[in-house]
Amino acid sequence: MASIRIENVDKTYPNGHVATRGLDLHIGDGEFVVLVGPSGCGKSTALRMVAGLETPTGGQIYIGEKEVTEVPPQDRDIAMVFQSYALYPHKTVRENLAFGLRMRRVPKGSIAGQVQRAAATLGLEEFLDRKPAQLSGGQRQRVALGRAIVRDPQAFLFDEPLSNLDAKLRVQTRAELARMHKKLGATMLYVTHDQEEAMTLGDRVAVLNEGYLQQVDTPAEVYCRPANAFVAGFIGSPTMNFFSGVLESGDGGCRFSCNEFPFDIALDESLAAASGKVQLGVRPQDIQIVSANEADVTAKVDVVELLGSELLVHLRVSESQGETTRAVVPESVVVREDEVVGLRFRRDRLHFFVLDSGDRLN
Repeated sequence: MASIRIENVDKTYPNGHVATRGLDLHIGDGEFVVLVGPSGCGKSTALRMVAGLETPTGGQIYIGEKEVTEVPPQDRDIAMVFQSYALYPHKTVRENLAFGLRMRRVPKGSIAGQVQRAAATLGLEEFLDRKPAQLSGGQRQRVALGRAIVRDPQAFLFDEPLSNLDAKLRVQTRAELARMHKKLGATMLYVTHDQEEAMTLGDRVAVLNEGYLQQVDTPAEVYCRPANAFVAGFIGSPTMNFFSGVLESGDGGCRFSCNEFPFDIALDESLAAASGKVQLGVRPQDIQIVSANEADVTAKVDVVELLGSELLVHLRVSESQGETTRAVVPESVVVREDEVVGLRFRRDRLHFFVLDSGDRLN
């Protein structure tokens, strides 16, 4: 296996569309890194440039110690798994797995052993003599993964490989991918727009927006300490609540006063140096429904959704509020539509961002 280095890579298409801007990303040998972001953010273009399917307009790409910026795809020793399975319908699973090896003129004696090892890794041994039409969607995706594994490449590239599967199969195949990475110790770069996939699969997560890399860190750090308001709003489900307001420092601490709705909260002195206009971010999981005398603000319950062991409560702090405030609370909490309730924000999990730039303050 080998590391992947993307150094200051730009990609501008002939029509003027800029896909990536100064992209810098290092995937260590044996590391699983997930590129995530909204549609059109440049993540698939970045993957295609690593694969050699797109040529950068600036910067360099390395696989191992070798620069491959202008090396043809077939000479990069990488394996790519796409959204579509791209299996040969008239060939058996065994023949699909072996096809790439035959094309590379691997000796026949080696092909059978490599196919058998790949099938064992992905639990495909009992399906080797079946054709794709006789397999489920999840099994077909495993065959597509197996076709990549059997080559023993320097790195694996995945372009939204699970997006065609239903929710249950996605969860199962995610687990198989995680097991496969652990077993192979392979270098993997994975592209998805699904934040749940990103958070559960990656050793590190790289968040892109409009061609710019916003943050690269462990899933826990990206969730708990987002670098800016975009990452905070993109990562996490339901999405983070935002309130614009002013931080004012005083004796022994500071206060946040909301411009949009009538509430303010006392804070410790750690934010005293950041006085001025800010944006407060609060995850729905960090809002508690409490009695009026304990509340930071009161709100009217708009809609209540049952999420199994939890409730997703949509609330309106004021009639003029455009987007509702969301809170996730235990299913045992009793709330009814049109009821007025008290809300309290967990002080140790508040996020503050510069109002104009969106950069993190605390």
